[in-house]
Amino acid sequence: RSHFFPSTTSSQKEDYLMGGRSMPPLPVALSLLTTFLSGILMLGMPAEVYLRGAQIWVSLVVGVISSLITCHVFLPVFYKMKTTCLHEYFVKRYDSLLIRRLFSVFFCFFTMSFMAIVIYAPSVALSEVLDVKKSLLIIILGISTTLYTCIGGLKGVVWADSIQAIMMYTGVFSLLIKGLMHERVGGIGKVSAMYLAQKQDLSEFHATLWVRQYNSFSINLFSGTISWLAYSGVNQLAIQRYASLPSLKLGKTILYYTLIPFFILCSLVSFLGLIALAYYYNCDPMETNEINDKDDIVILFARDILSPTPGLFGLYVSCIMAATLSTLSSGMNSMAAALYEDFFKQSLDDRLSDSQTTLLSKVLVLLIGFFSTCLAFATEPLGGILRVCTSVNGAISGPMVAIFTLALLFPRSGNYCRSSSPISQCAISIFIMAFNYTEDPYHALFMPTNTTREGCAGLTNNSITLRVSPAYDAHYGDPETSYLARISTFSYAGLGFVIMMVVAIPLSIFEKADPKKRHLSFWARNKEFPEAAQDLENYIVHDSSKTPTTP
Repeated sequence: RSHFFPSTTSSQKEDYLMGGRSMPPLPVALSLLTTFLSGILMLGMPAEVYLRGAQIWVSLVVGVISSLITCHVFLPVFYKMKTTCLHEYFVKRYDSLLIRRLFSVFFCFFTMSFMAIVIYAPSVALSEVLDVKKSLLIIILGISTTLYTCIGGLKGVVWADSIQAIMMYTGVFSLLIKGLMHERVGGIGKVSAMYLAQKQDLSEFHATLWVRQYNSFSINLFSGTISWLAYSGVNQLAIQRYASLPSLKLGKTILYYTLIPFFILCSLVSFLGLIALAYYYNCDPMETNEINDKDDIVILFARDILSPTPGLFGLYVSCIMAATLSTLSSGMNSMAAALYEDFFKQSLDDRLSDSQTTLLSKVLVLLIGFFSTCLAFATEPLGGILRVCTSVNGAISGPMVAIFTLALLFPRSGNYCRSSSPISQCAISIFIMAFNYTEDPYHALFMPTNTTREGCAGLTNNSITLRVSPAYDAHYGDPETSYLARISTFSYAGLGFVIMMVVAIPLSIFEKADPKKRHLSFWARNKEFPEAAQDLENYIVHDSSKTPTTP
C-alpha cells in the first residue's frame, strides 16, 4: 500500500519541496505565470518580431490551448497521485523504474538546457548596453538564484515569483506606453500602418503544415501547442505547483485565472517588437553596426526610450532580471525534487532522517545551479536566443508529450509502446538540428527597413551596411542548402510527437489493457484512487460493469 498510495503527512522534506501542499492560491498563480515567461520571452520574442514579423505571436498564445488541455486531460490524473515527483506516474502505470528514470533524464536535460539559455539571454543583451562583462552577469545570475532557491525551497520560490510577476508587468507596460508616446513611433495607428505596408498581402501567415519553410500559422498552432504542453502539462515545474495546492478544484481555478494575464503579457511583449521596428525604421541599429545581435534590440530600445526618465530604464532591467530569476529558481527546485525522488529515494530514504533528506535536496539545488551556470557559457556558439530555445527544447518536447499521451489515452499501451524509441526520436531531431545550425538556411530572412543617412542624422557612427534581400524566397530557405537543414526549427516538437505516436499506436493493438491500471488513465480521471488492495479489486469490478470499453 505504501508503494502505490504514499502518505500525505507533511514533513520537513515535503515542506521544502512541495510547500507542505498547502500553498495559498494567489502566489502559486503568479508563480505559474512567471515560471515560463522568462528572459527568452522578454528578449527573444520582440527581437523575432522585429526581424521577421508577428508570425511568432501565434506560437505564444497557443499556450492558452495547452493550459486548457492540461486542466482537463493531464492535471486530474496527476494531482490525485499526491506524489512529489510527476515521474512516479510511470512506476504506477507501467511498473517500470527504468522508464521513470529515462523520462527523468529527459526532463533534466530539457530543464538544464532551458535554464542555461535563460541565464545566457539577459546576460548577453545587458552586457552590450550596460558595458558589463557578459561572463560576470552570467555568474551573478547563476549564484544569486542558486542561493535563494537553496535556502527558501518551494515557498521561497513561489513568494519571490509573486513579487517578480509584478515587476515584469510594470516593466513591460512602462516600455509599451513610453514607446507609443515617442514622436518617432507616433502611436498604435502609425505602428499598424507601417507593419501593414511591410506585409501588404500578409503572406507571412502561411497556412500549410509543410515543414520545409521557416515558420507558418499551422506549424505554430500544432507544434506550439506540443511545446507548451511540454512546459506546462507534463513538466515537473508546473505539476509541482499544482500539487502544492490543497485541492484539485483550486488548481483548475488558478489555471483558468492565469489564462487572460498570460495572453495579455505575451501579446504585449510581441507588440514591443513592432514598436521597436517603427522607432528604428529609418535607422536600423543592425545596419548601422550599433549592435551585432538581434537579441540586443529590445534592451537598446528600452535604453533609448526610458533613459530620459530617471529610474525607468532601471525598472525595465529589473523586469528582465525578475523574469530570469523566476524561471531559474523554479527549474532548480523542480530538478532537485525529480533527482531525489527518481534516483536517490529508493536507496537512501530508509537510511536518512527527514532533516538529512532536506539537506541532500539543498545540495542538489547547489549542484544544479553550478552546472546550469557553467552550461550557460556554452550557449553562445549556438546562435540567437529564440533559435536555441525552439530547436534544442523542441527536439525533446515531442517525445516527452507523446509518452504521457500514450499512457493516459491508450490503456493498451505497454512495453511495446513505451519502448518505441523516444531516445532514437530525440537523436533524429538533434541530427536534423545539426544540419540547420551548420548550413543556416534562413540567415537572409528579414523584414526590410528604410535606413538612410538622413534618418540616422544624429548618429555619431557614419558606417551603414544595408542588408540586401536575396533573389530567392527567403521564407523557404536558401535553395543551395539541404532539405534537412530547411526543416523548420519551430516544427521539431510537433514532428517528434507525430512520429512517436504513429509508431506506438499500431503497436498497442498487440497489447492488452490492465484493468488494475485504469484509474491512471484519462478515462477514469474523475474517479478517486483506490486506497487498498480490496478497494482496488472492488473498483475494477464496479468500473468494468458500468464503463464501456475504451481504446
